[in-house]
Amino acid sequence: HGINMRHNPAIEFLYYLTQIGVAVSPLSNTYLFLDYMNNPFPLFFSRGLNVSLSTDDPLQFHHTQEPLIEEYSIAAKQWGLSTTDMCEIARNSVLQSGYDHNVKKGWLGRLYFLNSSLGNNVTMSHVPDSRIAYRFEVYHDEINFFEQVVGQKGWFKRAQLQKEEEDAIVAEVE
Repeated sequence: HGINMRHNPAIEFLYYLTQIGVAVSPLSNTYLFLDYMNNPFPLFFSRGLNVSLSTDDPLQFHHTQEPLIEEYSIAAKQWGLSTTDMCEIARNSVLQSGYDHNVKKGWLGRLYFLNSSLGNNVTMSHVPDSRIAYRFEVYHDEINFFEQVVGQKGWFKRAQLQKEEEDAIVAEVE
């Protein structure tokens, strides 16, 4: 469920750096582990972890015919998530999914696999380019900071391509 990362900031930071997807089921967590308002999901999301909302045992923990919609609507209401937040979380879910390339391309656009705003089709994801660009820039600033502290460029394999690499892919595709 990923919620125990809240007890280990080092592991949480490694998940951020590697952009490993974490699917969190807050309603299930409430029944099994902790109060809804103490769930770390909104904190993880605001910190830029690759998180999505999911269901767990819907017949046991949910009260509607649409358990995933239930997770999203309660999360939005309880944590004050905006429409943009919800769209970004849904986008993360598609990116984390095991759907093949063509399905993801159909849902998010032909360059969905790029992490900068070059890979964001706003009309499909409904996530503003400014949000995607912010996440992208902060991620790379964090890695650049570590490289500066360590004094060795390239010491850490980035989970995201750099801007120049993405530009080259776009130029090749077009």
